[in-house]
Amino acid sequence: MRKTLVITIILSLFLSALILNGCSDESTSLSFPRSELPIISFQGFKIPQFPTAQSQLNYAKSGFPTSEEKKATLEVLFHIFPQARLECGNAALYLAYMNLGYDYRFATRQDYYNAIAAYHDVIKNFKEHPQILVKATWYLGWIYCDLLKEKKTGIPYFWHIVKTYPDIRMGISPPVPWVSLVYPLTVKGDQPVKDKIKKQWASLALLEIIRHSSEELEVFNAFDHLWTDYRESVSTGFAIKLLLQNERYAQKALPYVDKYLALNIANPYLTKEIEDRAKEH
Repeated sequence: MRKTLVITIILSLFLSALILNGCSDESTSLSFPRSELPIISFQGFKIPQFPTAQSQLNYAKSGFPTSEEKKATLEVLFHIFPQARLECGNAALYLAYMNLGYDYRFATRQDYYNAIAAYHDVIKNFKEHPQILVKATWYLGWIYCDLLKEKKTGIPYFWHIVKTYPDIRMGISPPVPWVSLVYPLTVKGDQPVKDKIKKQWASLALLEIIRHSSEELEVFNAFDHLWTDYRESVSTGFAIKLLLQNERYAQKALPYVDKYLALNIANPYLTKEIEDRAKEH
């Protein structure tokens, strides 16, 4: 019971922690000294104006003393670079998440609903950028399933990702905290890992469906999708582990263990956990 609780908490944390990182997949490095940039006044703050929308967004993603200043640096992007739709979309994702406050664990139900409304606005306003839409949809599923515990409302958002955005890949630079655990960028000696593992949002959405659904038919429908379309993903390994730790599903998961481990996708820790779970059955 204790092991199951710990695993559930870990899965919940590393899957929801993607919110804690930025919404853009680009580097946050700033290549222009702030002292050499023109300064503009916006909402009572002095904000440096960068020559490109991406540089402006990177600056907005850095740390600020107050949430008000952070919001101002994000919102100014809409005024300076209104034609930079992708960067504006990423800024809108940041602003939507800021409805949950400094730490989403202390947010109120009204904060959740404010964030939900903001993400729906993102979907309405940035329809030309699927990579923005898939993230907004993910956050909606996350808020409903993990924060509001309204799983029947949240799971359809994950199915929407599977059906509508099956091939949109997640970025890995910089990685969000939980992606660092599932898709490590370095190994011993700090050598970069070759980008050979599939990292689609849809595979993670299917894992979330398996984690949250109480319907056996839906769980194995999601797993069938994973096995057929995203077999060479770490998400599939975590899904097998989830199934093995559920007495209702373990026997059906056992035939996939050796086949998956033979792909050599899972890290040593996940491999051992899968093997240990399989031995219990």
